[in-house]
Amino acid sequence: MKYERFTDGGCAKEEVRAPGGRLRRRRWVMRLMAMLVACLPVVLLELGLRGMEDSADQAIDYDPYVGLNQLRPLFVLNKDSDRWEIPPERYNFFRPESFPAKKAPGTRRVFVLGGSTVQGRPYATETAFSTWLRLWLESADSDFEYEVINCGGASYASYRVAKILEEVLEHEPDAIVLYTGHNEFLEDRTYAHVREMGTVSRWATSIGSRLHTVRWVQSFFVASNKPTELAANVDTILDRPGGLESYQRDPIWQRGVEGHFATSLEKIAGRTRENDLPLIMCVPVSDLVNTPPFKIQTRSDWTEDEENRFRSAWSIASDSDRSPSRRIDALRECLEMDPAHAGANYVLGRLLYDRGDSEPARQYLIAARDHDVCPLRATSAIVQSTKAIAERYRVPLIDAPTLLDERDFRGALIADQIPDPSRFVDHVHPSIVGHQKIGAALAQQFEKLGWVELTEQSAVRYENAVKEHLSKLDQDYYVRGKQRLEGLRLWTMGRAGQLATEMADDPSNLQEDQQQP
Repeated sequence: MKYERFTDGGCAKEEVRAPGGRLRRRRWVMRLMAMLVACLPVVLLELGLRGMEDSADQAIDYDPYVGLNQLRPLFVLNKDSDRWEIPPERYNFFRPESFPAKKAPGTRRVFVLGGSTVQGRPYATETAFSTWLRLWLESADSDFEYEVINCGGASYASYRVAKILEEVLEHEPDAIVLYTGHNEFLEDRTYAHVREMGTVSRWATSIGSRLHTVRWVQSFFVASNKPTELAANVDTILDRPGGLESYQRDPIWQRGVEGHFATSLEKIAGRTRENDLPLIMCVPVSDLVNTPPFKIQTRSDWTEDEENRFRSAWSIASDSDRSPSRRIDALRECLEMDPAHAGANYVLGRLLYDRGDSEPARQYLIAARDHDVCPLRATSAIVQSTKAIAERYRVPLIDAPTLLDERDFRGALIADQIPDPSRFVDHVHPSIVGHQKIGAALAQQFEKLGWVELTEQSAVRYENAVKEHLSKLDQDYYVRGKQRLEGLRLWTMGRAGQLATEMADDPSNLQEDQQQP
């Protein structure tokens, strides 16, 4: 409140502020102090809980979807060599890797994170794209020493990869390369506690879950609604007796997995941005042509008429003596009744592919991958999340599906929007040539970052370095790779190794795992 007061001369006047303004400010200060006093016990409790925790047993970061408190750091310090190393007890999932504890001047350190594709399976890191990237960088720039450190973990999903990122951020990285998305469905977990969350609720839960006080209170009142606690080492569903049988059609669970992937990927993108660290992401690529679904199931809510119609149409589609056009018509009829039938989608896609109808074939082959009851390949939702998050965070992106698409169904050098089956050794792992192409694409991204300049001379040096590197790999290296490939095929119940041409000739093979209507 203000009022006017005249001076002695009577002409000038001045405004005088009433004491009410000071009272209002004093009330706000008192209220703020009261709020701080009320929050003080919570702050002290939070600090106390943090101080009481054993740091050795603490997870690297918290994930509101799953509990990963048993995770241990990937690298341990070898005091004798003064190097950080992956210890031998982790070799079931990782390959040997190390780097100096003290980063030397003039060194650029790149960590490559992801699953078995990063590791170079079924071979090893010697022919993985991380190695070809290092050779490119070294061939293009002699002023720096390049450390490209392969952290690819077999069967490691994005939520485990995010933990490794938190660790390597402490080791003076200069850049991060990420290739993840194929392993999201391997571990058993539920999403009931986050299934109905909206965006705001999920954000609030994510923030709150970082507070020790919130988690301590949760331990008393919401024990039955905790995230799934995962083991320190990957425990895949397929490693258990009858693992394949435990996979069922569950679109709600699948959406939960895909949402979890998006959250993990966004966390990775956010953490690298917070650390002002270059990140390059890769879109996961998989074979669509020679890889039939690992498991199919039909609908469970058939009417009697639908059941009879489906059986009749599927019988025609399974008859290799029928003409391709008749089988295609029968498969379309099957899909009218059960659009999510992975087997019908695959066989229809393959028949169309074999006769050169690439565009419709692509749609059905992708649907077969997305509706696979045992999804061992990144789904369309995972691919789209990768692209969307890369765009949102302005992260350079390697579009591996496009990169590995050079030929059509006849082998002609014409891209048909279907990754070339010849570029894969199984359902998801690129061939050595495929890895070389990814490594070259990554080198181009590092050129855009200003790290190197790729010239004709550097290309010649790279080719010479590749020849020298490959000459050091003996025959046993490739034999072991083939043995791992066979083991992988057995692990997936032989489905990945089954020729797609056999499925096109006799799609009744798909009925082995099919739940009859």
